[in-house]
Amino acid sequence: MCCASFGRLVLTLLVSGLATVASAQWTPAVNAVKLPDSLVFVSAGTVSNTALVWHPVAQRYYSVRVGNVSFPLETWLPTGGLSIAQTTAGVDTRGMWYNPATAQIERNAFATVGWVTMDIDGALNALNTYTVLFPGQLQPNAQSLGVFEPATNSVLFYAAGNLQVRSRATGLVVQTLALTGTSLATINANCLIYTGQVGYEIGLLDYVNKRVLLFDRATGVFSGMSQLPASAVTASSYRYGYANERFWLFNSTTKTWNAYCIWTDQCSILLPVEMIQWDARCDRGEVLLTWTTATELNSSHFAVERSQDATAWEVLGEVLAAGNGHHQVEYRFTDQRPLNAPVVYYRLRQVDRDGREELFRSLTVANCSEQKIALVVQPNPASYACEVLIDASMYGEEPLILLLRDGLGRSHGTYPVPVDQPVHRLHLELQHLASGSYQLILTTTTGRPLARTTLMH
Repeated sequence: MCCASFGRLVLTLLVSGLATVASAQWTPAVNAVKLPDSLVFVSAGTVSNTALVWHPVAQRYYSVRVGNVSFPLETWLPTGGLSIAQTTAGVDTRGMWYNPATAQIERNAFATVGWVTMDIDGALNALNTYTVLFPGQLQPNAQSLGVFEPATNSVLFYAAGNLQVRSRATGLVVQTLALTGTSLATINANCLIYTGQVGYEIGLLDYVNKRVLLFDRATGVFSGMSQLPASAVTASSYRYGYANERFWLFNSTTKTWNAYCIWTDQCSILLPVEMIQWDARCDRGEVLLTWTTATELNSSHFAVERSQDATAWEVLGEVLAAGNGHHQVEYRFTDQRPLNAPVVYYRLRQVDRDGREELFRSLTVANCSEQKIALVVQPNPASYACEVLIDASMYGEEPLILLLRDGLGRSHGTYPVPVDQPVHRLHLELQHLASGSYQLILTTTTGRPLARTTLMH
């Protein structure tokens, strides 16, 4: 799992038919299709040179910035978006893979550190603790990123035109296989992917020509390729990978993993509906949900789901779909009795006529019941960063300001709050603050306080 931005948060993540997808046999798509999936780092500072892995049992993505034991290690729900938990790497990680025999995430580390595990807690979030499996430089060079081949219980590495195969049981080299049949002059260094697709198991990134080159595992011969879009952000080292049957690129400017479909047979499964708008907002004590599709293929209906914790979901109702078409269709649904909670989550589940499903990202709405809450901080306590949800609809059209102050009343930030939308989402970086208790105060531009809440850091 090798290596890839804070792009638009409106991008969605599809998680349809995972069990079926994992066992499918596909052929390379001539042109890769950019998927709406996105995984956004919320850690402070620059995040680059990143590895990514999918845990199919825990149903979580995990990604780490390589290069230092203190660099961020983050956890995502299958619905993607912002990471839900952050910690430090614990060990200077390079490659990450899921081992079905141990049901664990395993890693290879820098230079002579060796291979180690990655622990997760009861909430399925990554921890910075680990167990050493084998010490020593069990890789071609200090920077190599490994991937796992379950069928042979092997860890695979790429270096200088060769595939190096090491036994997971001993850490020793069992095979060196030359990769041939195409130029490797502009290959992303030290990285590779393992797809499990027979005849196309090994993948390398041509970062100059923006192509995924595929090779037959048995022979090492070039067997196919998928051309990435011209807009794809590629790099000469790290920042790409393969997780949850998707090819991923990491944009270090926006700190976001973006997914691509590289298989002809898979793309039609993952994109039955093209969603161009999906919104949830308070409307006179109710929650109005609206969405627009640009194309639909055999679409049956949309299920509207609601949750108080983004884990346990209930179905509020269903909306019949247009079915088939290549024109814009607008939909709406109203939650007439919103939950009385600081934050309520909503998501859409699109169901095809053949039973296949497509899950779109969740949206958050500040409490729209009669007991409105003006300020919501999540997570709280927060380590690296937090998001503040501000219900500006409670105060008309008067300009607002959010103040961040410590326990002594000293200012640590002043943030203007747009009032052109009912609920404003403000991202705050906290790495420059000392640990302690802080006050978030919502005021008018004239200094009149309207609401306040406590942030623990």
